[in-house]
Amino acid sequence: MTQASAPAFDSGAKQGLPLQVKNKTLLAIMAIVPLAALLAIIDKPLLNGVILSHMITNPRDIAYWTAILTVPHIVASLVTFADGEYLNHHKKRIFKAIIIGILLAFGVPFLTGFVLAVIYDIPLNTFSEYAMQGTLGTLVVMAFYTMYHNLQQQYGISLMMLRQAPTFDYQMWRWFTIIPAGFAYTALMASQAPEIANNWQLIVGIIGGGLFIATVFGLRFVRTILKNPNHTKIGLAFFLANMSLLYVCFGLIVTGYGFMATLVPRLTHDFTAFWVYMVHDQNRNADKIRNPFYFLRKVGVPPALLCPAIAIAISFWLLDTAHNIYLVTLFVTSLNFIHYYMEGYMWKRGEPHRQYVPFV
Repeated sequence: MTQASAPAFDSGAKQGLPLQVKNKTLLAIMAIVPLAALLAIIDKPLLNGVILSHMITNPRDIAYWTAILTVPHIVASLVTFADGEYLNHHKKRIFKAIIIGILLAFGVPFLTGFVLAVIYDIPLNTFSEYAMQGTLGTLVVMAFYTMYHNLQQQYGISLMMLRQAPTFDYQMWRWFTIIPAGFAYTALMASQAPEIANNWQLIVGIIGGGLFIATVFGLRFVRTILKNPNHTKIGLAFFLANMSLLYVCFGLIVTGYGFMATLVPRLTHDFTAFWVYMVHDQNRNADKIRNPFYFLRKVGVPPALLCPAIAIAISFWLLDTAHNIYLVTLFVTSLNFIHYYMEGYMWKRGEPHRQYVPFV
């Protein structure tokens, strides 16, 4: 059945809203994937390897740029809770999210550092010394949670666009991509650690093996999609684009473009998320101002434009205020965990946020 003849789809949003999240826009964002592949392909023969020579490998630099790229879309998400109705609806979840964020960002490194200090008889005296010694623990949790969050967003949108229920093959595909992606992100963030550097080929082999197994289930799921008379062509294209994202990122890792491999899923996720927030904020504040951040709507500035501007401005202020890279990392990590926890609820069907984001 063609996309035009597929039955009408209810995305769980209110009717008659001024802005929509168009499937074509979401698919267009995935152009980041072939663009990254093209840059890597032409880098050596046409650009004399200038991109490869500027690949960041220092964990401190990676942490810094990750913060720069990550914080704006997280702030955009959190700004939506300045809405009184939302704040009241989610207040218990927000409290839990803050506790979880603090515990994971500050508690995990301390606990990991304490265990390492006992095992290896390392003399540590202060909380910060324990925490810095155990940052790898938080890094691992962060890497896997990030990949779960980023890929789950893309996969969830794929299912919605496909009008396809998840199957066993889909679940296997999902986990056999998320887990290797978590390993890859951890390895890239800690690539200079001796344990990682000395076993790089083995790590890459494990990641590739997981991706190979995932491919088998992914192709089986594609076969199921093609048998579904209600599937949409654009949904299939979006799912295949997300499959290609994984292969392109693996290729970038193998060929030395590791930092670019972290950017591709980061940018596709963040641009998609930003577009959803912009549509939501415009629709939510269309008839009246429900969020005080959007008071400029009174003079004709649309919330859809204010959303990224406010998010970037607040993010710049937050990152500029804290000059200690270690404190910045802990703060951003805590924000990430809070964001991940809240996003697990706020966009579900029936939730207030979802009612203002029509997917068409």
